[in-house]
Amino acid sequence: MKSIFYSFLLAVFSIVSAPLAAQSGKDLPKIIQESEGKFTFEVDGKPFLVLGAQLWNSSAWPEITDKFWSQAKALGCNTIEAPIYWQNIEPEPGKFNFKELDKLILSARAQDLRLILLWFGSYKNGRSQYAPPWVLEDTETYPRMLNASGEEIYVLSAVSENNLEADKKAFVEVMEHIKSIDNEHHTVIMMQVENEPGSMWTDRDYSAAANVLFEDQVPDELTTKQRKGTWNKAFGKDAPEAFNAYHIARYIDEIAEAGRAVYNLPMYANVWIRENGFQRPGEYPSGGPTSNMIEVWKAAAPHIDLLALDVYHGNVNIFNSLCDTYDRPDNPLFIPEMGNGDNFARFQFYAIGNYNAIGVAPYGIDPFHVDPRDLRDKENLDQKFDGIAKNYHLLAGAIHPITQLQGTGLLHAAGEEQGMSEYLLRLNQYDLLLSYGFPTYKDRSKQTGRVLVGQLGEDEFLLIGFDTKFTFRSSFASGYNDAEYVLVEQGHYEGEQWVRERIWNGDALYHSTLPSEGAILKIKLRRVKAQSKGPEKANFDKGNQ
Repeated sequence: MKSIFYSFLLAVFSIVSAPLAAQSGKDLPKIIQESEGKFTFEVDGKPFLVLGAQLWNSSAWPEITDKFWSQAKALGCNTIEAPIYWQNIEPEPGKFNFKELDKLILSARAQDLRLILLWFGSYKNGRSQYAPPWVLEDTETYPRMLNASGEEIYVLSAVSENNLEADKKAFVEVMEHIKSIDNEHHTVIMMQVENEPGSMWTDRDYSAAANVLFEDQVPDELTTKQRKGTWNKAFGKDAPEAFNAYHIARYIDEIAEAGRAVYNLPMYANVWIRENGFQRPGEYPSGGPTSNMIEVWKAAAPHIDLLALDVYHGNVNIFNSLCDTYDRPDNPLFIPEMGNGDNFARFQFYAIGNYNAIGVAPYGIDPFHVDPRDLRDKENLDQKFDGIAKNYHLLAGAIHPITQLQGTGLLHAAGEEQGMSEYLLRLNQYDLLLSYGFPTYKDRSKQTGRVLVGQLGEDEFLLIGFDTKFTFRSSFASGYNDAEYVLVEQGHYEGEQWVRERIWNGDALYHSTLPSEGAILKIKLRRVKAQSKGPEKANFDKGNQ
């Protein structure tokens, strides 16, 4: 009787909570490669930019999420990234529990939010603590990795067929269930298969089964003129990590392939980066899709759409370098985990504008967890994430042009960094000087200036951002030396349609500064041949800034 009543509730909830239900009948979410380096994430047949928020590891429970939905809306995100747990979904072999998963999907749908589900199965941050007790307790049937001293560690072996088949079976059940309740709605738009996979405490699996494979020849898909023979011969000092990467990637790829055969959502694997000081494989999860193992993963995991970048590094140069590494012709950039301060608000713009990211998300967005160091005001979540909340509310009004401009060379990002007061962008027919320090009364310890610049036409531009002064000039190569504003509109996009809110002129253009609350400007220019200016007024009218 209880199960019948619960099924009835699911059916009713699905009907009454379905602002997304009108989207039924559309193609499944998918990532389309339109040209080399240009990827578009489509949801219900339309370009989609993930403005995400990831929950804490142990927060995907109704007790937590029921308190969170209104705060998620205040944050302005369009997607929640939520973990789902093998230990909860299959508490006993072959017996599955989807109660919490159903509540998560139906509640997100009622809030008109999308979901990216994070499968915490065999691997989570280089460990296996989310495997169910019946797996963790039976190490003969479900063996662990061994370190070089022969000690068993808290990581399931990736060369074990039993481990693979158990995880795969559970994941397939999950995908079948998602399809059964979401195929007409597409609340769930993407799946993360495992979480920051790899092995902590050892650079590879030294079990007897793994040692036999390690002494064998490298697999055909990794063999090149430079890499052939045994693992040691092919990879040298990186052989243990490469061996681990190959077998973990194959393990995860088989799980993803089986899940996609049931319900073909986009799937990705995320990475715990190695660019954190003096760390060696095993001090970060060895065998994950780190920057030095991308090629191994791409060869070994063809059913994974992308390798996603988790980054908390506050150094802008390292952040940009990592984005450049993961933004590849065969890999769209996606950042499902990042920090949440003012610098990461800028970094979101860099990722979207300079590296064509299909989405971004800060981690640990909900304040209802057990970390005693989190002193956030639980009633005003968006205030803690002020910069990112402002980003999301603004970017939501420009998703269509952003996704159209990404990968074309016509979209750029710039931001205010320590010790940098201005930045020059060289555009087609125009130069644009971006200046920071505005408004002059703001807290100068914070660098909040950030802007996306898109070129819509020969003389038409889109500016999206905060706390940035802008000055256009015709480039010298254009045959002109100045620029006039023909029309400057502030507004937003509703789908593909531009909606004007007001026109800027007079003192608004004299100051020409994007405000602290943010603005989207559509700017029409005219190139002119102005009289030559004296040296005291050259260099973009510095004296008038």
